[in-house]
Amino acid sequence: MQSKNRWIDIVIFNFCIVAFLGFILRSKILFSIPFLDYNRLLDAHFHFAFGGWVTLSLAILLTYDVLPAERSGRPVYRWLLIGVLAASWILLISSPLPANSIGASVFSTLFILVTYVFAWVYIADIRKVPVSKTVKLLAISALVCMVLASVGIFTLAYLFATKSLSMFAYRDSLYTYLHMEYNGFFTLAVFAILFHRLESKMSAGARQKAYEFAVMLCASTVPSLFLTYLWRDPNEIYRIIAICGSITLLLSFILLIRLVFSLRELYAAFSPIVRNMLLLSISSFILKIFLQSFTLFPAVGNAVFGDRPVIIGFLHLVFLGFVTLFLMATFAESGFLDIKFGFNRFALIIFTAVVILNEVVLMTQGLGAMFIISSRIFPWLLWWISIGLFGGAVLIGLARIKSRFASKHS
Repeated sequence: MQSKNRWIDIVIFNFCIVAFLGFILRSKILFSIPFLDYNRLLDAHFHFAFGGWVTLSLAILLTYDVLPAERSGRPVYRWLLIGVLAASWILLISSPLPANSIGASVFSTLFILVTYVFAWVYIADIRKVPVSKTVKLLAISALVCMVLASVGIFTLAYLFATKSLSMFAYRDSLYTYLHMEYNGFFTLAVFAILFHRLESKMSAGARQKAYEFAVMLCASTVPSLFLTYLWRDPNEIYRIIAICGSITLLLSFILLIRLVFSLRELYAAFSPIVRNMLLLSISSFILKIFLQSFTLFPAVGNAVFGDRPVIIGFLHLVFLGFVTLFLMATFAESGFLDIKFGFNRFALIIFTAVVILNEVVLMTQGLGAMFIISSRIFPWLLWWISIGLFGGAVLIGLARIKSRFASKHS
């Protein structure tokens, strides 16, 4: 428990850094900051958000929540988590620096290799422990997707190294990476952690429904990848696989709704703040499914994969609306952000409200881009929202300090 406490301290601090970088990026759009290179700073923000916040947080919860103490307490996990943390921080520091391409490539590769080892060790362990088949399926599939995502990264590295970059190869490689991370690793790991927490309280019927949903969600991961390739009007085989991906996503939605109705009593047992954050998280996931499945239609697909504001809105929907709200709700429900304190509840409410506002503005900007309508107010609104996200992250950091202090003196 003490090890997990320290890791929660670290990832919440890391999240504050991610939010601060987001604020700097929004400021760079509006103001002249000549000593900062926007693209390098964007790389730093991207790498640290993925590695130092989401990947590390999910790895911590998969390790300390899902595995029994005799497995999670092994030194190998501590060193692997340290490896993920160290590589993330080195990438954060090195990415904004001039002439950093070699260093960034080396530590990006190191980060990927550490995640490979984590996946290998974790899968070997979880196959031997008494957790449900649903959690095993989701956790193993999540880590397989994390490994497969690196194919996109290595392909991008090859294209840049050989200077053989084409728009088709570049975008397909990037979309492969993002899909396997967002719709594979992040999504499946979230549900593995959630179901592990709930299953002991589920009825036998609800556990069966959870398993059926998990099977369909895992089955949708590969065919739905082909939805991301439709932007370049591929051949009929790609389109047929993409249609299968769209169908499996919609079936996952139906199975999830059926499961949610079976869990109403469990949901009602959570505190109002945790309950509402989980509701928003699952709602973001449902919206993600619809956006994915309807990219089958050219009008939607061209907007989602062709307009930068829509892409950013989708990425933030998953990253903040789905995954981050789930993580914060989990930390609150577990007592790491102790909601018996009014200040902690205030911090979570403020942060959640700003996340909602951020997504509304991003989606509105995206719709404007689709209809070739733009306004100079959006960059300013998003700048103020970035201040709110950073402020909310700092409040959550303070809430964590307050929770830590109270637990030591209780």
